[in-house]
Amino acid sequence: MDLSSHGIVALVRTDDKYLLLEDSRKLMLGYWSPPHGRCNPEDNREEDAVIREVREETGLVVKPIKKVATLPADTKVKTVSFWLVETGKNQEIKLDKSESSQYDWFTIDEALRLKLYPGTKKFFEDVTTGKLNL
Repeated sequence: MDLSSHGIVALVRTDDKYLLLEDSRKLMLGYWSPPHGRCNPEDNREEDAVIREVREETGLVVKPIKKVATLPADTKVKTVSFWLVETGKNQEIKLDKSESSQYDWFTIDEALRLKLYPGTKKFFEDVTTGKLNL
């Protein structure tokens, strides 16, 4: 896979809720999504991008555990992979306010009532209909 035109989405889950961030940047202001971003030249693997992006956006240290799906992207890259991740215990979320204005934890059904990035919405819809399994 060509990582230069690839992105990642990190699915940080606690019980049945997922961490979503509200975008504070002008282009996607008010849209919600899990931590996400592009693969950079220093990322040798998708997992490297997952770890880096989550740390940059939330301050959380995560371990990628399972790639759920790779889909066409809806933003600046061609493809995006959705990854389930594990977090260490007792970590505090520290948002990068230049990217996200707030965060919260949502079930998939709750998330689908938010203003989601189109790719995130489709992903969660595919999970609820059984097209994708987490």
